[in-house]
Amino acid sequence: MNTPEPTVRNAARLTYKALHTSLSPINDSEYRELLALYRADPMFYRHVQDVALGMELNILDASEQRGLIVVPASRESKFAVRLTDIRSGMNLDQKASLVLAHVAVAAVFFPTTDGLDDDNYSPPPASVGTCRDTLYALSRRLKETSDLPSDIPPELTPGWEAISAMPVAIPAGQRASVASVVGVVKLALNQMAQNGLVRLDREADEDTAVTYTATHRLRVQLRELALRRLYEMAQLAVTLRKVG
Repeated sequence: MNTPEPTVRNAARLTYKALHTSLSPINDSEYRELLALYRADPMFYRHVQDVALGMELNILDASEQRGLIVVPASRESKFAVRLTDIRSGMNLDQKASLVLAHVAVAAVFFPTTDGLDDDNYSPPPASVGTCRDTLYALSRRLKETSDLPSDIPPELTPGWEAISAMPVAIPAGQRASVASVVGVVKLALNQMAQNGLVRLDREADEDTAVTYTATHRLRVQLRELALRRLYEMAQLAVTLRKVG
């Protein structure tokens, strides 16, 4: 086996691999070797950092088992996702609902800060039903709060208004759509799975009983990028749901 050279080209190659969130170094020998070089060779490490910086990306984590985790360096980055970029064919209310669903799902997996800070913590699988209940509780709480924290984007307001008003589920053949709370959650989970943030754990005849598990990528991104006050409100929704 030939060890890759610490070239700028290979640094760009590693960054390219990192942008493909479905790739795993466990199943990709080139990816694994480039990661090993990144961790062992200072010059190659600098090359990779420079390539990422030039592409307006930040490197949050790197391991030979989990891969290189990169995120947009700013909201102006080409790789940043804006509300208007989310799923064509949806209006702003629906897009805002989908963003809230992502936050609710994340809070179900990591209901406390301890879980985010402990890399050895493995959150248990979560069902679609649990995520649905948390999203609804979060939306109701946001709707009923008169003095919202300043870091919660106002463009999300139509999202919690829509979630609070829509049916929890649609009878007979519920599909992943924006017509119900269950549908919005399923859309969010599908997107998160496509981007390497969660994995399907267990199928079930009942849609709400389907379970997912969180990945290390989700933990790192939440730890570094989450809208803190909105995420804290989602965590509180998880706690109140359990108490209730």
